[in-house]
Amino acid sequence: MMAEPPLPAILEHARPRAPVDLMNWPWFSLAKTPRAAPIDYQGRRHSVLVTPAPGASAIATIWDADILFWATSQLIQAQDEKLRIAPTLIAPARRILRFLGRDTGHSQYERLAAALERLAASEVVTTIGTLSDRPVRFHWIEAWQQTADGILLTLPEWLLDAVRRRRVLAIDPDYFTLSGGIQRWLWLLARKHAGQQSTGWRISFEALHARSGSATRHCHFVAALRRIAQSGRLLTYRVEPVQHCGNEGLSIGRWAVPAHSAALVPGDKPGFDPQLRERICE
Repeated sequence: MMAEPPLPAILEHARPRAPVDLMNWPWFSLAKTPRAAPIDYQGRRHSVLVTPAPGASAIATIWDADILFWATSQLIQAQDEKLRIAPTLIAPARRILRFLGRDTGHSQYERLAAALERLAASEVVTTIGTLSDRPVRFHWIEAWQQTADGILLTLPEWLLDAVRRRRVLAIDPDYFTLSGGIQRWLWLLARKHAGQQSTGWRISFEALHARSGSATRHCHFVAALRRIAQSGRLLTYRVEPVQHCGNEGLSIGRWAVPAHSAALVPGDKPGFDPQLRERICE
């Protein structure tokens, strides 16, 4: 049987989008230094285990995840344009870099290749995003190679299923300018839970540290959160220190919604997740 042809991932009107489940759970290292230690999150209902493949030195970082957001954006745009979607995409590297707001110098091409390697070398086992309670196992990128026509990469069925079910949210293009790993992670979590509301969503520092999967010591993680709260702003969100459930935490609410991110994509339901309230107040 002839292999399914790849999707030319060069759709110009694709808006940045991210799978909802990638905003809500600990999947990636938040540090710029290589992390070999696994991420092992065991919640009441869901679990996440991310480990480096045998022979690999590090798991994927939250900056590497930008490539998955680019791929998701292309697939959703293809759906909107009634095109056939496929797990394998192909595009010139410069198009990927430009979409992510990065330069196209030689060093950036090398960093892109290194990110693809880490994504391909990260083994994920999770019960999240499945239609049963059975865990699934995959790599963020199942295979990739540089060809004469560009980078050819294959996504896991887990990610493709999220696209088919439209479990995605639009994200602000300025997200890609955030330089801190905790900043990026917190913005994605806020986008998922605070959505478009300005009234404020609250969560404790303790819950944030547990949910992040960060290898940073709790005191250093909290110090980083306090610095963000001290600045008062995280792109489209207002961030303020509060007492929540008897503990120190953050209140996060939307500033005035920019024109380029005002529209909601299908499946975007702004508001607080009541199940999260149960978990973080226990």
